[in-house]
Amino acid sequence: MVAWLLAVVLACPSLGLWPEPVRADPPPLIVPANAPKTPAAESPKLSSDEELEIEDEVTGQTVVARHNALLETSTFRLEAQEIKLNKNTGHAEASGEVKLTQKALRVLARKASYDAEKKAVSAEFVRMGKPPLYLEGRSLTGNATLAKITDGTLYFNEPDPYGLNIHANSVLYDPQSQDITLQGATFRIGQVPFMYLPSFTQKRTDKPPVSVQSRFGYRSDLGAYAQTTTFWTQNPVIQPGMLLDFYTKSGVLAGPALKYQYLADPDWMQDGTLESAYINYTGGAENDLLGNPVPKNRYFINWYDKSTINGLVDITNSMYWWSDSNVVQDFRQSQWQSNQYPDNYIEAVHREENSLVEGFVRYRPNDFELIDQRLPEVRFDYEPSPILQTGIYQEGQVSYVQLIQQNPVSNPTANITAVPDLHSNRFDAYYGWRRPITPASWLTFTPVIGTRITSYTDTLTGQSNFTRFLGQVGFDSEMRSYGVWSYSNPTWGIDGLRHVLRPVLMYRYIPNAQQGTGQIPVIDGSVFTPYAPVVDLNDTRNIDQLYNTNLIRYGVENILQTRAAGYSSRDLASFNIYNDVLLASQPGQTTWTNIWATAGLYPADWLHFDILTRFDPQALTLREIRTRTRLFDGDRWSVAFFTDNLQHLIDQYWLDVNYRISERYSVGGRWRYDQRLGYVTEQVYSLRQRWGNSWDITYEITYYRGTQTQNGIGFNVRFDLLAF
Repeated sequence: MVAWLLAVVLACPSLGLWPEPVRADPPPLIVPANAPKTPAAESPKLSSDEELEIEDEVTGQTVVARHNALLETSTFRLEAQEIKLNKNTGHAEASGEVKLTQKALRVLARKASYDAEKKAVSAEFVRMGKPPLYLEGRSLTGNATLAKITDGTLYFNEPDPYGLNIHANSVLYDPQSQDITLQGATFRIGQVPFMYLPSFTQKRTDKPPVSVQSRFGYRSDLGAYAQTTTFWTQNPVIQPGMLLDFYTKSGVLAGPALKYQYLADPDWMQDGTLESAYINYTGGAENDLLGNPVPKNRYFINWYDKSTINGLVDITNSMYWWSDSNVVQDFRQSQWQSNQYPDNYIEAVHREENSLVEGFVRYRPNDFELIDQRLPEVRFDYEPSPILQTGIYQEGQVSYVQLIQQNPVSNPTANITAVPDLHSNRFDAYYGWRRPITPASWLTFTPVIGTRITSYTDTLTGQSNFTRFLGQVGFDSEMRSYGVWSYSNPTWGIDGLRHVLRPVLMYRYIPNAQQGTGQIPVIDGSVFTPYAPVVDLNDTRNIDQLYNTNLIRYGVENILQTRAAGYSSRDLASFNIYNDVLLASQPGQTTWTNIWATAGLYPADWLHFDILTRFDPQALTLREIRTRTRLFDGDRWSVAFFTDNLQHLIDQYWLDVNYRISERYSVGGRWRYDQRLGYVTEQVYSLRQRWGNSWDITYEITYYRGTQTQNGIGFNVRFDLLAF
């Protein structure tokens, strides 16, 4: 394992994938002795708390300073309990709590000497450095081109008995290149060695050579386990690493990892992370989300990449290839929490002044997912642009896509609703005009007209093709008004008030939109959304499932603001409400649709409250309500309370609490209650500890109930090596 890691590390600097990023050079640890000297540097000043003495009264060459002795120039400062200076040769001897300061460098030693003729420094039992690197050793010798420490140790951050360090027989420092070379380098955590290299050069002075995250614990389904994720961070552009886990009930999980980042030129950038692993699963029986037994050969490959080429092309790659739906949840749960339904796609966007050319591929490497595959989609978007001096803005888009929908392979006993396998080749185009009219400074009225043509070469009825022509007419209008008050309240940080009121009114008429029903393969269909749906024909994405539209949308947007410190404003509260009136409704629809309302309250930096509601005015029923309440006092404590209520489906309540006891300890808890199940489904209790200056340790006790695989008590201990 170590040999594989070393081979990758040694190969990385020679890959030549990217040029070395340009970064500011930090000041050297030792200033070359042949640097230009000022007149003050040629005549050092010697002083002390006591009167200076002449050690050799015959020649008068040696001057002695005792008790807080100080020898200094404009760029050099030497402090000690005693300093002897030869006035003719410039040779100085210092002893007793020696402190040598030169620019950003500070050296502590028991004894030190400086030979002006040889331009050399020597010291015994030294400690020196510049944040975040610190060196200590038995002795130091240095001249204009090289400094050497024998029996030395390199620390990252401050010296720490538990931290990462490198011990070496000798340490060489080149003041020109600022490289630190360690001969016979032993990598250690505290005093415990874990890797040896004959020679190692620390080229970066802002990060340790490795980034380590480790987790130890117990779960009823996995047994006792140890998880590690390690990256070699020595190269600033490309950083190889690996995942290595041990599970008493499941086996060994391992695989390569990689981080890379090239940000030297804002027009040419690349940033990505790859993590992968494989395990020959020996654990107990387990079913995935579709009711299928998980395989013995389990793996995951998680790769996300973002690139910019010549400042005009953005390329995004997202690949999450999993052997089964549970593998990341089982072995990397923290990642699964933020990505439970992986999306695999490649997108390239070329930007021009008022247009976009896009290529997009969404594929399905995981047979447990229901994904609308786009193999591929090519699209051209023309942003709203003026037509000469007419005041009319034109906009449009043209696209071609091949769509595939495949039913996930599920266990017949899992009671999962199957979907049909569908295929579609679709051409789509839209062109429209907008003409903003401002009869008053507070009113804007914008008539809208447009047409959309969609053609399918695959139909459900077996016909060779089907083409649909649609048109829309309508308008968007808004009014703007505001009020300003000179109210102030130092307690809440209010310095004046401004209320912005924005009533909106929209109308859309799209006749015969349902044509093609029964012939068009419905792949891009309607989906549930808690927000007011899109009404403009150009912005609609569910074009395989459209309905006749004849609606009026009205609403009011409110925001209350105050002055913030500096040149800006701060939101204190907001309230937005919308409703649609269907002048032509479909079966099952009512004339008055849901009322969508969102509100926020932010009276202080430490209090945030947000709410989203969906109300049915016909049935006088609250269909949905979601709330988010957050209170916090900097990093001292925080409380978050969430509610999610969706009629007949979801009724859950979350509480998340964190409190920092001291600089080194903090505690936290998280609870989730499901009203429909009638019990607490998740409990997490944590204690976080700063261990020395190099590690964050988190101890967790978890309890899950009502989940598919993690029911019962679990124990976790996570070690994170701090980055600097």
